[in-house]
Amino acid sequence: MIAMARSLFSATAQRIAESLDRAFTTATLSRGGNRKRDHAQLLGMLELVSRFYDRPEYFLPDSGFFPSPAPIAPEVRRVRTFGREGDVLDLRWPSEFEPLWSDAALAGLIAESPTALDSLAPGSTQRLDPHRSLREKYLRVRQNRTACARWFRHRQGGRPCAVLLHGYMGGTFTLEERMFPVRKLFAGGMDVVLTALPFHGPRRDERRGLRPPAFPSSDPRFTIEAFRQLVLDHRALFDHLETQGVMQIGVMGTSLGGYASALLATLEPRLQFAVLFIPVGALDQFYFDHGAIPGEAAQQEELRLALRRAHSVVSPGARPPVVSSERVRVIAGELDRVTGLAHSRLLADHFGVQVDTFAGGHVLQLGKTRALEPAFAMLQAAGLFEPPWR
Repeated sequence: MIAMARSLFSATAQRIAESLDRAFTTATLSRGGNRKRDHAQLLGMLELVSRFYDRPEYFLPDSGFFPSPAPIAPEVRRVRTFGREGDVLDLRWPSEFEPLWSDAALAGLIAESPTALDSLAPGSTQRLDPHRSLREKYLRVRQNRTACARWFRHRQGGRPCAVLLHGYMGGTFTLEERMFPVRKLFAGGMDVVLTALPFHGPRRDERRGLRPPAFPSSDPRFTIEAFRQLVLDHRALFDHLETQGVMQIGVMGTSLGGYASALLATLEPRLQFAVLFIPVGALDQFYFDHGAIPGEAAQQEELRLALRRAHSVVSPGARPPVVSSERVRVIAGELDRVTGLAHSRLLADHFGVQVDTFAGGHVLQLGKTRALEPAFAMLQAAGLFEPPWR
């Protein structure tokens, strides 16, 4: 009887997990927009974006595409104590970010390559910025120009630190504290820092109301610039943590944050580990999987490949890892209908690791605690974490 009840509960939970994932993707991807545009114009716009961003020099170490931040002096607010040994601190600092795309930079591309626009469909360039420039649209969100983090800090400093990157539509620290294994990491001797991705949580554009965050965007330029800002803000945070005595830093990200963590693990050699939980593996594939690319089958494939080229400069798969495979874990939900096993496999193959799985979905993460055991075992083997309980 007990076995039958458990089986019934498991089957019901599986159906709920899959239904929640489908509802999530429907709600977040049904933005319209590009579906009204002509295929040739879309292709032309993506080609222009690729010519602007997809340059060999941008893939070199220290190229400046991902800028190095100036030292920061965050505003610090003590939120509360954390157990017997720690405090919770909120950090805020100006995000000194400037988009690379501008009218002047585009004019420079055309001057450098007068034929750059020859292959574009009529009207393509005008449709890129129909109302205002990309720079103006990006920087007008005042809240996004302040970076935010919540630090769960041991009073006795010099601890290893896990920096946690949330998923799409996340970033509320009180919720993320419960979504991530903050207490277990802290009890195991690590400091923990929650960050807010661009345009999420306290950085969200309040004028959007109930609409999803602006990043990632159907405009690849906006998405690329947001990843540039994400890297800038996290580098500034890493630098600051090191000045405060934190010597060993790693990242743990979920969904969109898993993609961002993978990107950082191709850019930041100082990272000691990377845990990628139910991650997005490739943006073009994600849009394709969920029917967000318009047109007939052949047109969709053409646009998907063009989108891959446009996003390549911020793709983890386009850059070699700088974190060793022994310090990387990729975890996927077997019932995940948002990213799924395919995306985890893309990143696992790139980092040279296997995929660890759990019997849960993307939104309803049944079995998450057990799924994270290989990640904690990795941290323990690296001498960064000591299990607080057995």
